[in-house]
Amino acid sequence: MLLEDVAQILAYTGVGLVILVAGFFVLDLLTPGNLGRQVVEGNPNAALLSAATMVSLGLVMWFAIFASDPGWAGLGPTAVYGLVSVAAQAVGFLVLDLVTPGKLGQELMTGGSGAGTRLNPGTWVSASVQVAIALVIASSLI
Repeated sequence: MLLEDVAQILAYTGVGLVILVAGFFVLDLLTPGNLGRQVVEGNPNAALLSAATMVSLGLVMWFAIFASDPGWAGLGPTAVYGLVSVAAQAVGFLVLDLVTPGKLGQELMTGGSGAGTRLNPGTWVSASVQVAIALVIASSLI
């Protein structure tokens, strides 16, 4: 029983990590430049938006696991809910881009990197959209 539980924990963790990585790569596609490099180099806009996306996807994954059938049966639905969340967050980013002037990704990632980079107020709005979408998805699962 313990070995079975550990195997399920590892499987759900694997699915969660795949969803987080997918979310990061989709966000990287939606923003100019290399998102990972911008985070490492200290761009606060890249860091805030990435962090909001990761926390949001983690929240959805928690609710997806909680709402799915126990054990192995819930693994597939959890993965599907996670992928739907990645797609929904991408759509949310694109919709916000449509209703704001300029190119949102470009605006959020400009200003260079490092300690001198200014935190763009739009980054807070974009990060909030990520969290709001996650809350909608999470609440739909309960």
